[in-house]
Order: sequence, then C-alpha cells, then structure tokens
Amino acid sequence: MEKTASLVFFYFGEKSYVNRLAQETVPLWKALEGYDHKVLLRHETDVGPFELSEAAEKEADVLDLPTKENLAAQLNRLREEGYVVDVFIFAHGWKDKFLASNGTYGDDTVVTQKWLESQVTKPLKIRIVWQCNCYGSTMNDAWANLGAKAAAGSKFVSFYPTRFSGFIKRWRAGETFSGALTRSETKLVHTPAQAYILTDAVARMKEWDANIWQATKVLGNNDHSRRYFSTLWNNPEDVPNGMSGRQIMNDSSKMVVEGNGRITRSSKLTWDL
Repeated sequence: MEKTASLVFFYFGEKSYVNRLAQETVPLWKALEGYDHKVLLRHETDVGPFELSEAAEKEADVLDLPTKENLAAQLNRLREEGYVVDVFIFAHGWKDKFLASNGTYGDDTVVTQKWLESQVTKPLKIRIVWQCNCYGSTMNDAWANLGAKAAAGSKFVSFYPTRFSGFIKRWRAGETFSGALTRSETKLVHTPAQAYILTDAVARMKEWDANIWQATKVLGNNDHSRRYFSTLWNNPEDVPNGMSGRQIMNDSSKMVVEGNGRITRSSKLTWDL
C-alpha cells in the first residue's frame, strides 16, 4: 500500500481580532490525522489568551510558514519521497489566486495559477485538493495540471467555510470525494452563515445605500438582496436574477469538482511519473 501524506496550507492574514478568532477555531488536526506524513504550513498564532493551533501542531511532522515558496517546496519534496497527497487550502481567494504570507503575519502575497505551475515538478501524486478560498474553482485547472485526480473549490465567494468539518469526517469514513462534499452542505453549516449576513447587511447599510427595512430582506428574493450581494460580496455578473439571498449564497458557495469525484481514500490510483 502506498504511503500517504496530508498537506495543510492555512493563512488568512486577518487584522480583525474577531475574524482571526473565528478562523483559528478551524479543526485543522482533522485534516492531519490518519496519514503517514503530515505537513502543516501556518503561522503559530496566539489570538489573545488563546493558543488554538496546538492540536494541529502536535499532529504535524513538518511545521513551517505558509509562504508560497514553502508550499511549492513541500509539494516537490512529497513527490520526490513518493507520497500520495491530500491537499487542504485554507485562505482568502480571488479568481486564479489565493492568499499567502511573505513570512510575517500580515505581510501578504498571492499564489497564482501560473506561479504554482512554474514552481512544481509535474506530475504530483495528488489524490484530492479541498479548497476553502473564494473562487477556489478557478484554481482547479492548476491542480489538475499538476497531477491532482480531483480538486474542488467554490464557484464564486465561499460563504460556508465551516463545512470542512462535515467534509473531512465523511472523507475519512470512506465516502467518495463528491459525496463527502455534497453531504457536508447542511443546515447546521448554512444557518449561522445566513444569520451573519443579516447582521452584516444591517451593520453596513451605508455601504450599499440601504435602510433597515431593506437590510432585513437580504435573504429573500428581491432587488435589495441582489443589490447587497453585488455591492458588498460578489461581482455583479455572479449574482443571478430570480434568486433569493439564500440561493445566491448557496450558488456562489457551490463546490465545483474537477476530475474524478468518485474516488475514495481506498481508491487505487496511478500517475505517469
């Protein structure tokens, strides 16, 4: 049986204490357990009195900074050492790129499709890539070109980052990649995010020229919801007419799969090295 590795890349570069606290509670150790070799690229970050990365750090065999150079170096090393790799990306993202650190928290750069493909020896023995970054689907081609058998990322803005817990539980239990993605979309994931959007719409009324009555309607099917999302979140062309705010969030966050969505952790895979 081939040896497996997990590579977790985690960097949001948040300056907001509240946002950092929320992101630091992601159970990264679940993406590391059960692999022969575990790589964690993230800053060792204390948020106030909280040391929230300790469990993941204890799991990791390699702990390094979430720079794009380290990402490429670890991918190349895992290829040389013959590992079948699952990749997990936790970062902010835009079309064809996602956020990375220059080595100091808050000093930011980006990983682009073109840069990543130019720095990594192909093909990599990547089994799956799960991406939290917004517009993660626009990176699917790059991962496939590098050798990934399956990659998934959100269609547009990702409103549901907490679905990772449901995904990794099902993936580790032996479900197919696509099945684990689909079944991680639950009310428990969607409802808190939708509640947050209501509070955000009210808090930022001036930014989208709204009143309190309009702000309370952003989850419904109306012009106010489409104006809110196209002004503050999505590109206007990514907000379809005829959808409610809830439907806009679901459509935008849809995990688009490239490659073989039917693979599982026990699938026998081959690469032409």
